[in-house]
Amino acid sequence: MILKLNNFKLSLIIFSSFFFTRYIFLFLNGADNFELQPDSYWYSEQSEEVLKGNFNLLRPLFITSPFFTYLQSIIKFIFGEYWMISLEFFQVFIASVSGVFFFYLSNNLFANIKISTISTFIFCFYPFTIWFVGTFTQDIWFQSFLIIFFYYFTKYLNNKDRKNLIISAILFSLTFLTKSHILIYSLFIPIIIFFINIKSLKIKFLHIIYFTMICLISTLPYGIYNLKENGVYVFSSNGFGGLFILGHNDDAYLNHVKTPKLGTLESNRLKSVEYKIFKEIEYKIENAETKEIQMIYFVEGVEWIKKNKEKSKKLLQTNLKRFFTPGLNKSWYNNNVWIVSFLVSFPFMLLGYLGLIKVLILNFRQYSWILYLIVTMLLFSLIFYFQGRFRIITLDPIFILLCVYSINDLFLKKIKFNDKI
Repeated sequence: MILKLNNFKLSLIIFSSFFFTRYIFLFLNGADNFELQPDSYWYSEQSEEVLKGNFNLLRPLFITSPFFTYLQSIIKFIFGEYWMISLEFFQVFIASVSGVFFFYLSNNLFANIKISTISTFIFCFYPFTIWFVGTFTQDIWFQSFLIIFFYYFTKYLNNKDRKNLIISAILFSLTFLTKSHILIYSLFIPIIIFFINIKSLKIKFLHIIYFTMICLISTLPYGIYNLKENGVYVFSSNGFGGLFILGHNDDAYLNHVKTPKLGTLESNRLKSVEYKIFKEIEYKIENAETKEIQMIYFVEGVEWIKKNKEKSKKLLQTNLKRFFTPGLNKSWYNNNVWIVSFLVSFPFMLLGYLGLIKVLILNFRQYSWILYLIVTMLLFSLIFYFQGRFRIITLDPIFILLCVYSINDLFLKKIKFNDKI
């Protein structure tokens, strides 16, 4: 499909729609830049330390991925007392840019103006994405970089050209340096490249090498710094053990399976992740080197699994169930919030999976990257624990595209749509 409207004008319309929608949300919402996500407080504390010359992003559970904290410190340095207004502006800006790339990503996938227009309109107003736009955490940056990465990566998959491969590798590096859980997806990228329709095995292997080397080179500055300061090479974050123990201990079982009544002291303690296990093993952590800490956490998690096989099994089942359940966690939110979230999410998830099945049947090689993205998040949920926020920022934009594809396939095929917008 060749778009008749000038690409710059079209991009400007989409950008402006996202930009003003997000600022209207921030005005109507009334929340500050911290209260919607508790992590925002310690990000700000870390960026203050960076300004003092302490570039070490070591925390009790992990070393933080570098992009957002360092960016926040740069903005604080440049804009001084106006840093919050400035950072909020940049977050709205990058979210609006991602809206433009979301439209063209849809066009890469389906070459259908109806699907591109409707899905971009939905994404513009999608509440779970807008929710993060003013909060000073990694989330909106990660989602935006991921969308832009997929635009260039799918363009590469369509054209098999080295230029878009290199751009996509740079953007993927930026994405995992923002939030490290997407590193699991890097295991599948060589598979995706290997099975695309390129006859020359030599070119396939060269493209895999190009992508891998660019990603590895991007880790060098932060990796070497942490090797020198903390004795461990860090690709983005080193939280394997920390995340593992977060999902495998008695309090995790209570939090996810036997959730206490909302508003109680126990509920508030668990919601704040004040798990008893961290006090119990504090003596081990205090005397350990940074490179040993993640293994200590991991071993403690494994020991808990061995001693609590039934609880562990129930936790695994709960994480699996939640991964495929629309909306927010029913146990953690009041009934009205949960019902609204379920009603919003349900059609996108149901029709999204239907759309995924159809596109994989039609052309598995072209659309397999979507399946691997879902598998990535499923693996994360089963190995560590289900984190709804991670699913939202990683998968929901893709579910919107697949959902609209299904709607078009089921209901809109015979409806004429003006492709000269």
